[in-house]
Amino acid sequence: MFVSVSREASECRLYAEQCADRARLQSDPKLRQDFLDMEQRWLSLARCYEFPERLEYLSAIEASSASIGPTRASLRPP
Repeated sequence: MFVSVSREASECRLYAEQCADRARLQSDPKLRQDFLDMEQRWLSLARCYEFPERLEYLSAIEASSASIGPTRASLRPP
């Protein structure tokens, strides 16, 4: 299971959580929506930081499975 998360992504998720908290405290609908929009931008940035990590992780899995031997699909007759 993938669990590694960069420091930058963790910080972005923390800021997103703070925005969500502030949105809940707002009585002004416009300000509430602004905080919710900001939360989504922070989450999007977090995913941008996480993407290369996930890609590297998946590449490592692919490389390790390739070194184990042929897959069931590659053993099928033509």
